[in-house]
Amino acid sequence: MSVYSARFSESPGPAWNAMIAEWLAGLFMAPVLADVVTSYRVGLAARFLDLLADEPGCEAGVLRMRSALMTEDPPVTVARKLAAAFTLLFDGVGGPHTVSPYESAYVGGSGRLFGSPAAEMDRLLRQSDVSTDGAFREPPDHLSIELALLARLTRQDAGHQAQAALLDDHLLSWVPNFADRCGNADPTGFYAGAVGVLTAFLTAQRASLPVRRHTIPATGVASCRPE
Repeated sequence: MSVYSARFSESPGPAWNAMIAEWLAGLFMAPVLADVVTSYRVGLAARFLDLLADEPGCEAGVLRMRSALMTEDPPVTVARKLAAAFTLLFDGVGGPHTVSPYESAYVGGSGRLFGSPAAEMDRLLRQSDVSTDGAFREPPDHLSIELALLARLTRQDAGHQAQAALLDDHLLSWVPNFADRCGNADPTGFYAGAVGVLTAFLTAQRASLPVRRHTIPATGVASCRPE
């Protein structure tokens, strides 16, 4: 998502929440470019961060991101440092410092890609008539894809049950663990701040949904119902 040409809303609502989810999806999809660093410093993206800091639990994460962005280095140098951190953390080249952005790495016990979470996310994407961008060739349980689906459901106001199920059964089942690992491994503080915003946003989103999950005793299947 491009936050740089977006028209920001001062009041919370589905469009604003979808914008945040899309922005987060973009952060974990590709490294930040130099012109984006400039916008975070003095452009529309800086205004976006101002508004984001007012969201519940997000201020500390935003401040940490800004600390990594607002250095004396020129934007191109900052972008190079962030790109190096992105590669180290998420592209599998960091050895013990790698932080997998796939749900399958955290759920199911095997830690292998294309586990049951990937199959379930593929089903949810098809159910929502969503296909991934051909240029982004990642398994369907990649963090950015799960966040993009959340954004779509939120923007379309597709129903509280669908959003709650995606949060409960997928994002909130593994993102806290992902965030802990990323916070400890990030050498810049930018992505450590971003995962702080991510967990706060997802938690607040789930708390805002008037849906309680319960398990049907006879089947053990979880379902949703309004409060």
